[in-house]
Amino acid sequence: MRSPWSYSRIILANILFCMSGYLCAKQKKDTLILERIYQYREANLSEFESKEDNVYTKFRYNVERRNLTLWLIPTMYVVAKDPREYIQEAYSKVKFKDAHNFDINSQVLTGTISHNRKAMPTLIDFMTPDIYNVDFYEGHVLSPFNKWNRHYYRFKQIRLTNGNTRLDFRPKLYNTQLLNGYAVVETETGRILRTVLNGEFDMITFRTEITQNEDKSRSLSPLKCNTAATFRFMGNRISVLFNAYYNCSKSLPDSITDVSSRELIDSLRPVPLNRLDKKIYEAYDAENAAADSAAALDTLPHKPNLWKKIFWDTVGETLVTPIDAESKSGNTFFSLSPIINPLYVDYSDSRGFRYKTKMRLRFTFSEHRYLNIEPTIGYNFKKDQLYFTIPIRMIYNPKRNGYVEMVYGNGNRISNSTVMNAISRAHEDSISFDNQNMDKFKDNHLFLINNIMLFDWIDLETGLIIHRRKAVNKALMREYGVPEEYRSFAPFVGIKIQPWLNKGPLFALDWERSIKGIYKSNLDYDRWEFDAQWKYQIPGLRFLNMRVGYGVYTRKADEYFLDFANFSDENLPSGWNDDWTGNFQLLGGDEYNSSNYYFRYNLSYESPLMMGSWIPYLGKYIEKERFYISGVLLESSRPYYEIGYGFTNRYISVGAFASFRNTHFDSFGMKFEFELFNRW
Repeated sequence: MRSPWSYSRIILANILFCMSGYLCAKQKKDTLILERIYQYREANLSEFESKEDNVYTKFRYNVERRNLTLWLIPTMYVVAKDPREYIQEAYSKVKFKDAHNFDINSQVLTGTISHNRKAMPTLIDFMTPDIYNVDFYEGHVLSPFNKWNRHYYRFKQIRLTNGNTRLDFRPKLYNTQLLNGYAVVETETGRILRTVLNGEFDMITFRTEITQNEDKSRSLSPLKCNTAATFRFMGNRISVLFNAYYNCSKSLPDSITDVSSRELIDSLRPVPLNRLDKKIYEAYDAENAAADSAAALDTLPHKPNLWKKIFWDTVGETLVTPIDAESKSGNTFFSLSPIINPLYVDYSDSRGFRYKTKMRLRFTFSEHRYLNIEPTIGYNFKKDQLYFTIPIRMIYNPKRNGYVEMVYGNGNRISNSTVMNAISRAHEDSISFDNQNMDKFKDNHLFLINNIMLFDWIDLETGLIIHRRKAVNKALMREYGVPEEYRSFAPFVGIKIQPWLNKGPLFALDWERSIKGIYKSNLDYDRWEFDAQWKYQIPGLRFLNMRVGYGVYTRKADEYFLDFANFSDENLPSGWNDDWTGNFQLLGGDEYNSSNYYFRYNLSYESPLMMGSWIPYLGKYIEKERFYISGVLLESSRPYYEIGYGFTNRYISVGAFASFRNTHFDSFGMKFEFELFNRW
């Protein structure tokens, strides 16, 4: 006879068995609906045809709180003054290359914002949210409906009575790269019908409701998108309602671009304005009518408000707002970064504070010929040096990457590798080496380049490199009988090879030879460099960045400068996406120009939500992380290594690096670059 305890164990085992069966069944159901979503995307990617779509968008802004700092935010100058409510409408043509790639061409734009300027342009990313892709908004916000992001989310499903399934999702950890919300999914096919997303993006808290297209060939793209967003920064609070309607029936000719016409928008608008929209327009029209009436009645001469016109409308806007201007014909475009822009400031222990500003000028002569001028000016406060580079490029055959380019600029002050030795040998007892500028030269250079693609996988680059290097301390050079100016005139040839096109590494081989006597050239050398780079993309917004290179000077004369093209000290900040992977952060500037040869390698791994994202409180704002390892072998120097860790978010990029020579610790340093309003 069994004991009561035996029966209890049997009953408990049955209960646990049933519960485990229920949990397994529930897990299988959750897995099944997710697999169907993934399969639906894969099955319909090929059916997505290259199409055009007419899109109507409407923004309504309400400036709830503001202070003086709002004037300093790029593009927010336009809503920093009265009134507090604005509306803006646009009609655009979207040309889809495939389900995840498209171009947006604005055709009609109107509203109550002065000169139809764009406020909070990052909201444009909400215009065409790609819910099936890895990321919603160009490298940011990981979609719960993509299989590579599955391990970031928890899912729960509820079967509805109409044959659909409600799939709730929430992140496993709280981070600005992740969302919470739900989706209504067609159970049998896995097609997403509608979804609601809650999250944060670039200092904007948002709730977005998306209705997907019912047409099978477009079911991966939205039909309607409504977003309620709130921007908060240093006491400022602005709420925005954004509506986008796709598949609008009325189409405009491609020749119509950026036309400002409320009458035209009235004829294109797919849905009527609501009461609040009309109220904003009425207040705007009444204010303009009153101003026109006052101007008509005021016949007495009056002094214009020069303070307002010059400071607020001109200087103020130039300081904090990027300037974009285009001619009516569309053949000329001009842009200038704001003078006060934290994005172009960086700091590191070895290089100090650096700042830059950029300008761009473009002339279009025909579809296949256009001229780009993109000067950059920067300043290094630690070195007390102004930098500039002025590239002028004429594209004459874009299909074959054909262009001619002239680049004029200056670089870091450079040392002549033999000047110090010559002075030391001749005046060993009388000279003090405490003078750090005794062998420094200012370097002005001019590059003349022609590039053409010989085949789809190989480019040929030819041209001239001209350097004019003047001694910083000319009197000292004259005192010790050393030339105070050196010039070089060097033809060069470069070959770039991508055997696997954009899916594989890029190999480059460069040769430069200086010829004495031409353009007063007094330097004679050959320079050879080999460089290989590969930014290997791993699914899930992960990247493995690899670089290896070798350079050497041959046929050297007694006096020459060691100035490699692919191994040099960067003098201007470039940002997280430009130079952090391929450069050395702690290597002294003089070491770049002290060796006849170098062999270098750089490796970094980048991914969202790695180690730092799990840190309480701080981890919420860590969007992407990187691990670095770099090394270089130089003449008369022990092998040099750097290891590092970095992260970036909406505010700042931070890196910590340690350097070693052989196995001995050398130094430690930090690097900071502002990312604030990077997309604004």
